[in-house]
Amino acid sequence: MEIQIIFLLVTGAIMSENGSAQSIDLENWMRDLPEQLKYIPLIYLAIPGSHDSMTYGITRNSSLAPDAEPILKKLYPLFKGTILRWTITQAFDALQQLLIGIRYLDLRLATKTGVDQFFFTHGMYADEISKPLQQVKDFVDQHPHEVVILDFQHFYGFTSEDHQKLIRYVLNLFGPQLVPRQPDLNGVTLNSLYRLRQQVIVVYRHPSVLSTGEFWQPQMLPSPWPQQDSIRGLLDFLKNVKRHPGMGFVHQAVLTPTPGFIIFRWISNLRERCAKPVKNEIYPKLAEFTPGRPADQNGPTPVNVIIADFVEMDNSIFSKSVIQLNMKLIRNSDSITHSYG
Repeated sequence: MEIQIIFLLVTGAIMSENGSAQSIDLENWMRDLPEQLKYIPLIYLAIPGSHDSMTYGITRNSSLAPDAEPILKKLYPLFKGTILRWTITQAFDALQQLLIGIRYLDLRLATKTGVDQFFFTHGMYADEISKPLQQVKDFVDQHPHEVVILDFQHFYGFTSEDHQKLIRYVLNLFGPQLVPRQPDLNGVTLNSLYRLRQQVIVVYRHPSVLSTGEFWQPQMLPSPWPQQDSIRGLLDFLKNVKRHPGMGFVHQAVLTPTPGFIIFRWISNLRERCAKPVKNEIYPKLAEFTPGRPADQNGPTPVNVIIADFVEMDNSIFSKSVIQLNMKLIRNSDSITHSYG
């Protein structure tokens, strides 16, 4: 079975209900999942996501943002190009990411002095938020079976008024398409969301989340940071991290370069030194992971959302690898609806 799964990952095929292989339509992969899987809670499916999703918007014209490390502020005037190479983690914009199967976006925001707008950030300012979020809105409007998770991870320079302004903006943009916060996530399935015409889950990692019932609290989708700069350390983290059985979870399949790591690779970039090693050494091992409900605290943790850098590499092999993991849930297809119903 593992050999078969690896073959399917390489070829970009997905198993249909009758066991035959077919190519993945990444733009509509949730729509095309076998019907049994659409009754499984979303928190027990394997979902590809992007790490620092909006860094594609960082350019040579970008300025330092409030989340910049102190060392960046000192080095920026002399080594702007190098800092750019180690700050950008994605090449595709929000819409392009969604079209290649990404269904989770990792969002970090900052205010800017003298400007009444919010910007995406990762040490340096990326785009103002309205265009990328409108791309998400347009995508879900045109793809009624697809569900997108927007994880508002960090807020820099925000006041309580800024939070309320941002919350109102997101509520107005997505309106009834939002999946409300609820005590039992087992009822949140692709089929139930399609019936309700709900397609956007917003996780808001700030106490202001309590001002609305439309956003999910952080504990509903924990996203522990591996903080590893080696493949061995990252793989060990991914295999041993634990999750709560009633909540979603984010596995971060990313390396984190320390200042010392970067100094010895000064003329290189994050794509070559972090993203490509993960692609070459971690992606093939994804076939060893399984989605589903956590059962044994002593066993491996089932995956839910998995995120990575430069998700477009090698013809979107990351998205295909993660989506294919869902086919493992069909092994017990006769009892699958009963088990999760």
